[in-house]
Amino acid sequence: MKLRHLFLISLASLALRAELAPEVQAKIIKAIVASSGSNKIACSDGSLKGPLEAAGLVVDSSAPIVYTNSPAEARNFKTFGRLIITEKRELANFAAVIIVDDGGRPKIMLNTTNLKTAKVQLSDAVLKIAEKL
Repeated sequence: MKLRHLFLISLASLALRAELAPEVQAKIIKAIVASSGSNKIACSDGSLKGPLEAAGLVVDSSAPIVYTNSPAEARNFKTFGRLIITEKRELANFAAVIIVDDGGRPKIMLNTTNLKTAKVQLSDAVLKIAEKL
């Protein structure tokens, strides 16, 4: 009984963490960054820097596009008009692009209000395939 209970708890915690693999995130982020006409992104997430560089992006702290999962960083970057990409729905007030796991498949969501205030424009192709918030 105790072992079964432990198994169910660990299974539930895995379901709650439903995150995309860094390599998958990097490919999606590359497509989004490329649609803006750039190949640079700012990223403080150590687990994502390697896959981003392997995908051909330049990780540069001064880039106009930022990947972050930190509320404090997101708030700060938004005030400077940078386009924020995240995987946390809780940051929808600050992020323009949210990449989520939708049943094992990546899903791009756009906060159009934040997209308009960012100093970066995305291509129509990205705008068409993404779900609007």
